[in-house]
Amino acid sequence: MELTAEKYHVVTEEELERVRKQHSWVADPIIKASEEVLKEPFFQWLKNVKSVQELKPVVIQLWYHSATFPKVMGLMLGLTSLKENHMMPFYALHIYGEAEHHEMLMEWMLKQGILKDRSEIEEVIPTVATNACVNLVYQMAIEQDRSKWLACLNSGIERCSNHFFIEMTEKLDELNANDPYFTVHVEADEHHSILGLDHLEEAKDPFRQEVIVRKALEGISLWGFMLNSWIGVNRMPEFDLDGTLLNPQK
Repeated sequence: MELTAEKYHVVTEEELERVRKQHSWVADPIIKASEEVLKEPFFQWLKNVKSVQELKPVVIQLWYHSATFPKVMGLMLGLTSLKENHMMPFYALHIYGEAEHHEMLMEWMLKQGILKDRSEIEEVIPTVATNACVNLVYQMAIEQDRSKWLACLNSGIERCSNHFFIEMTEKLDELNANDPYFTVHVEADEHHSILGLDHLEEAKDPFRQEVIVRKALEGISLWGFMLNSWIGVNRMPEFDLDGTLLNPQK
């Protein structure tokens, strides 16, 4: 199968601002917390990387994450109830956009000599934090709570992922080793994930809003925990309801 680098749907700033304002009760904490993740040890480490080979502990874990997430998304689609059928095209498009990315990453790792052959990846043991991040999404797929899914995965985790790939792309440009696997994730505005909130329920009950916000922030915490674990740092950022970091680094 030909490997392609699908482009994200590019939207106007006006459209993004409309969604932000409409769902500010969840969008604002997501934006604030995701910006804090950029200050985590992983990104400080990345700035000091001098060779592609130094990225090996990161990209082999990233491969597992990249190969697993489309399967979890497929579970969300497969378990969709009849009354939620209107969401099927949204889920399917997300799966389609991600399904072959892990193969693009594999070919890049082989090209760069990070792996000698494909079978090497079978020797990689996912970190506890990587499994925690993936398992959170499995849990949400089983639960079938659309708003939790959209706020946590499509908005919180996807926004953090977008930031990650922006930083990785800049580093790989510096190392003259960039690849469509990395650049495809940064072709859209860095806030593209906020658009997932357009499918969110109109949650007017304060407790329901808190449930959704906490789930989004849980995803962002686990994403930061996962990235730090890839460089051997045991740290998980934690946030209050407005997205303020509760445990700053000492």
